[in-house]
Parts: sequence; structure tokens; C-alpha cells
Amino acid sequence: MTIEISIPDEWTPGRAIAFRALLQQAMHGGQPLVTAIRADATPDELRDIYERVGALLHDAGMAA
Repeated sequence: MTIEISIPDEWTPGRAIAFRALLQQAMHGGQPLVTAIRADATPDELRDIYERVGALLHDAGMAA
């Protein structure tokens, strides 16, 4: 099955390709966890929440 996703016009081609690769990896390696965040989120904020969610999944025995 093929699913098409429209990306925001302001995304660069590189960002779109990276997003596609991450989605493909998630679909083949487990169940993806997808959420929307503010466009102005900083790299430090993203890193913090990513680590916190990762720890939560690990502690629950759900990490891939």
C-alpha cells in the first residue's frame, strides 16, 4: 500500500527526504510515534522531549 503525504511548502527538499526516511524506518522497525510540535521549537527542546519519550518507552518495555 502506498500512502501519500503532503508536506508544507516551506520545507526544503532535504527535510522532506529525511522525513520520508524516518517514516519508512519507523514503519519497518516498529510502530511509529508521530506528533505535531510548534514550528518554533528549538533543537534543545526537541532533544529533551525525544529523550524523555525514549526513556518512557524504555521503562515501559516498549522500546524497539
